[in-house]
Amino acid sequence: MRATILLIITFLIVFPGFSQDSLVLRNNKRIPYSRLAMFNGEVEIKNAETKAFEIYPCDSVYGYSEGMKERTYFLKKNPETDEKSHLFLSRLEVGNVSIFEGTGNNQSLYAEKDGRLEKILSVTDSKSLKAERLEGFKSFVQDDDESLSYIASSSFKLRWKDIITVAQYYNKRNFRERTPSPNDVLGAVYLYRTQFQKTKEGIKIRLNGKSHDLYIEDYIILDLPVDYASMLSLRDSEVKNTHVISGELEEQFFEVLYDSKTNTFRFDKKGGTELQFEFYKIKDKVGKKISHD
Repeated sequence: MRATILLIITFLIVFPGFSQDSLVLRNNKRIPYSRLAMFNGEVEIKNAETKAFEIYPCDSVYGYSEGMKERTYFLKKNPETDEKSHLFLSRLEVGNVSIFEGTGNNQSLYAEKDGRLEKILSVTDSKSLKAERLEGFKSFVQDDDESLSYIASSSFKLRWKDIITVAQYYNKRNFRERTPSPNDVLGAVYLYRTQFQKTKEGIKIRLNGKSHDLYIEDYIILDLPVDYASMLSLRDSEVKNTHVISGELEEQFFEVLYDSKTNTFRFDKKGGTELQFEFYKIKDKVGKKISHD
């Protein structure tokens, strides 16, 4: 038990901020907090640094992240009540159609497209309301025949798994590249490579017209918009493919690996202590190399 406690303390000292909860504002500002509550169209937090209580109008809040739990929540206007009512939702899928899940006792799914948010499923729905929700969900993908055909098939049920499947394939078929805006809320994405790779050759990663080199035991940081997905192009002398990814309210870490089955590069998401010790070992090596150059 004592060894476990010492490990946790060491982990927090070596990697400060990793476990910090943060309120994210629409102006991209992040504020560390130790307490958070929402009421009457406002979000109140206790600032973890100043220890002062601060209040922010819901319209200025984008969401919040829980560092240690590696969870993020987005603040949305409740589509079924007045404008002063807001919800914290967990995002399950991002793209032209994004899917969100209710938190706490709100066991519901929501779809969002072009700024329109609508509840499309709730565990308490009656049969007639489910039929109404289904029509609402179909309206989000009505411009895609394959999605409508799948929804009309006998294998489709209005349930969590099937809704997310429809949204995922719809987004792949209808990916829309967007030009980044200075007003975008951004999330840091760390990409790194370990020494256990098929080749020691560097990978060229292209994003929004800019190229980034990623070598063995090296890493890069990409600041990606959170609201929508971005397309990355990855290549070396033999392999070339694309990868679609979005930023999140918390930092994301991926090891870039070669997949021999598909002959493509893939992103292996990492979290927890395994990630931190693996990634920061590489980060320290890069830092020492730069300091000696």
